[in-house]
Amino acid sequence: MPTDTRKDGLEAIEMENAPAPRPTEFVEYSPEEERSLRWKIDLRLVTIMLIVNGIQFVDKLTISYAATYGIVTEAHLVGQEYSLLITIFYIGYLVAQYPTNYLMQRFPTGKYLTVNFILWGVVLAATGSATNFSSLAAARFFLGVFESCLNPGFVLISSSWWKREEQASRIGLWYSANGLASIPAGVLFWAIAHIDVDNMFPYQWMFIIFGALTVLVGSGLWWLLPDSPIKCTWLSERERIIAVQRLKDNRTGVKNSEHKKDQVIEALTDYRVWMLLLAVFCHNMTNSLQTNFTGIIIKGFGYTTYQAVLLQIPVGAVMAVSIIIVGFFLSSKYGQGKLILTMACCYIPGIIACGMLYGIPVNSSTLGAHLAAIYLIPLVASVGGLMYTVLASNIAGYTKKTVTGTLFFSAYCVANIISPQTFLSSEAPKYTTGVFVTLAAFIINIILFSILYIVYTRDNAARVRENEAAGHMDDASDLANAFSDLTDRQNRMLLYRV
Repeated sequence: MPTDTRKDGLEAIEMENAPAPRPTEFVEYSPEEERSLRWKIDLRLVTIMLIVNGIQFVDKLTISYAATYGIVTEAHLVGQEYSLLITIFYIGYLVAQYPTNYLMQRFPTGKYLTVNFILWGVVLAATGSATNFSSLAAARFFLGVFESCLNPGFVLISSSWWKREEQASRIGLWYSANGLASIPAGVLFWAIAHIDVDNMFPYQWMFIIFGALTVLVGSGLWWLLPDSPIKCTWLSERERIIAVQRLKDNRTGVKNSEHKKDQVIEALTDYRVWMLLLAVFCHNMTNSLQTNFTGIIIKGFGYTTYQAVLLQIPVGAVMAVSIIIVGFFLSSKYGQGKLILTMACCYIPGIIACGMLYGIPVNSSTLGAHLAAIYLIPLVASVGGLMYTVLASNIAGYTKKTVTGTLFFSAYCVANIISPQTFLSSEAPKYTTGVFVTLAAFIINIILFSILYIVYTRDNAARVRENEAAGHMDDASDLANAFSDLTDRQNRMLLYRV
């Protein structure tokens, strides 16, 4: 193959416009060298992402604990105003989705995430001064705006640093922070609630303390969170080359700052994308039952405020353990080819839990059954992380991935805007409408994922036949193909992960 063609393919590896060392030819490396590098990446990058995502989850969850500790009464919230505060966060998240994904493509990813992380910490701390609905609503809107970049950014990071078969476990690890962080956070929220200062309510201290912690951690991210493998300062030049080259078989593209119109159109017209978006919408219609209303529901069973807070801790533990177990199962040899079907199966505990909450009356003799149902619900949470894996693994072409990410998290926002409104204050503590909607969403997604499995499997079979007919591709051409920023529809060598 001519040298210039190989070089063109490898030039696509460059992650940013600014000058940076980059590979200029294929290099040989041993399996031991790759394992050592992967461990180094895991140890540093997964740890950073775990901590950051955990802080984000706790920051977002602060409103739920504030409700348990009396924000509804102390901020004079009436009717559906508490539900509206949850919704307004996602309105800000939704409004910011396209701009933040566009800016993340144009600017260094690590630096962009860091700036937003610090800004949402400032907003969270400032929320401590809010004592009525209007000021809380403004704070929640801007918190949503600044948090909107994190999960899309982490999906892009995951697809840029790990092989597709490695992504489920790594995404599972940083996504498990949603459960892990809530365990120490529950204890901290309990302790903060005992702060007794004149003219200050416990919920105000929650916002101030966790906002300050976010700013403090964010200040170090500027140096700790790399923009890309090719610009990572804690990797040697050879390690940076290997870090990129080992992702050749992903064929999902690398960062490209050019916003390509044809890839935008493809993302908007790909029926597989829209099926995934509908599944994302349905899954996030269940979030209110999984998180925002958990404390209020438990308290409604007759427990005291402090008991309700402590009883939420096992929810986080169940969530974290299930996410990690499922992620590592899918990254093992036993989980290959079972991604979509595993996602469908994870909804079964949710269906059982909703049936219990909907059908069992609330009285002193049934509290154990209701708590058991509350602790079953978090088993569903692993599907959220697995959806990120599908986005990272099965959407190729950098612009198509960012546009799909925008749509993905827009569906996430719309669902989270609607979902709290199905939990009617007049139906507390059973919230029959919200529980029924959650149950319906679980069932719909089992059907959707079953169809998506058939679609991906059929497409893969057709691509295998085409590749067998085309014959073997030499190493240089294969490398050029892998980093040519083709979409999954254009690159027939890409096989969808099922």
